[in-house]
Amino acid sequence: MNDVLLIDLGNTRMKWRLGDATQASQSTHDIAQFAKLTEALPHPSAILACVVGDEQRYADLTELCRSRWGITPQRLRVSRRALGVSNHYRDISEQGADRWAAVLGASQRFAGQNLIIVSAGTALVVDTLTAAGDFLGGTISPGLGLMKQSLYQGTAKLPHAAGAMVDFPQCTHDAIETGCQRAIRGIILEAINQLNLINIPTDQVIVFGGDAATLQALLNVKTQTVDNLVLDGLYALHLATDGVFSE
Repeated sequence: MNDVLLIDLGNTRMKWRLGDATQASQSTHDIAQFAKLTEALPHPSAILACVVGDEQRYADLTELCRSRWGITPQRLRVSRRALGVSNHYRDISEQGADRWAAVLGASQRFAGQNLIIVSAGTALVVDTLTAAGDFLGGTISPGLGLMKQSLYQGTAKLPHAAGAMVDFPQCTHDAIETGCQRAIRGIILEAINQLNLINIPTDQVIVFGGDAATLQALLNVKTQTVDNLVLDGLYALHLATDGVFSE
C-alpha cells in the first residue's frame, strides 16, 4: 500500500509523497521541477490527486503521469460522507477538495476528538470537525504572506514587511507583522469560541502548511503541527477504498 503516489496541487505549491506519513512530503512550485525530482521514484501502483490550483497545471501533471508511468491520476471530489465523516457544507460544489481531504486526514489521525484544523498556506483555512464526525464548516481568509503582500501592493507607502511580532510595535515593519499575526490568532481563537458556544470543547488545534510553525507559536492552546493532512486524507481514502474520485 506504500506505493501509491499522493499529490496535493495547491494554489502556490505542489506537495507529494509515496504512501503513508512515515516519510515527509516534498514540494515544488512547478511541474517541470516535479518531473526532475521524481525521476528516481519507484513506479507507483496508483496516483491520487487533490487539485485546487490552476487547471492547466493539472493537465500538465496528468500528461506527465501518463507518459512516465502510464497512469492517469484519480482526482478527489468532495462528497457528503466519507471515512465516517458527515459533510455539512451547504453546497459541496463550492468546497475545495483540499479542505475535504484535510478534514478526512485529521479524522483518521486524531479520531474521537473535537478539532480545529488550520491550513496555513497562501490562504488561511480554519475548519471544525467534531468528535462525532461532523464537519461543521469553517473560514477562509488571507494567509500571513498574502496579508502582508496586500498591504504592500494596496497602499502607497507601506513596505513589504520583514519585521517581528512584538508587544508594542515601534516601527512599521514590526507593526505590520504584529498586526497580521494577531489577526490570524484572532481568527483561530474565534473558531474555538464558536465551538464553546455550542458546548463542544476543543481538544486540539491541528496546524499544517508553510506557516504552521509561526502559527503554533501564536497560540496558547493545545496545538500540534503535522506535515500534510491533505495527503493523509488521500491515503486514508485509498486504504479504505472510500471517497469519490474521477479522472
